[in-house]
Amino acid sequence: MNLQSTINRLEACLVEEIQKQQDNVAWVDSMEAAIAKNASVDFEQVVTQGSELCKASDQVARRRKQLVAELAAHWKVPATALTLGGVVRRAGNTGTRLGVLRAELRSSVAKVIKRQRRLAALIGLHQRINADVMQIMLGCESQDQVRQGGSLVNAEA
Repeated sequence: MNLQSTINRLEACLVEEIQKQQDNVAWVDSMEAAIAKNASVDFEQVVTQGSELCKASDQVARRRKQLVAELAAHWKVPATALTLGGVVRRAGNTGTRLGVLRAELRSSVAKVIKRQRRLAALIGLHQRINADVMQIMLGCESQDQVRQGGSLVNAEA
């Protein structure tokens, strides 16, 4: 195994992973817009896009894990014990760019998490509003009655 070659491949992988995180931010924005527009067609497209994005992100993460495992074997440490920070420290001067990319990846992931939490709050708000509307429309006294289901209605009456 060529150490420099593996580090270069890891750098390329991190660049791709950072791009996937930026794609995740754009996806969250699309999801928020679809929810705000209340358009089921847009919502379905965004959900499909999110599923594809998750698959692509998983592939990049698996590739990163494999590269870290190769480096762990080279340095004779358990793969589970080696983090990106550990790779940067062990690589010395050749890992300088890895350190920069690692920090950028951490920042990108933090941004995605923050946006996803906001999206989760928005979805939760919509769920509570819908539940309240259903409770009022059905004349139920509690949300438990709404969750139990509706009643058959005689449409001819």
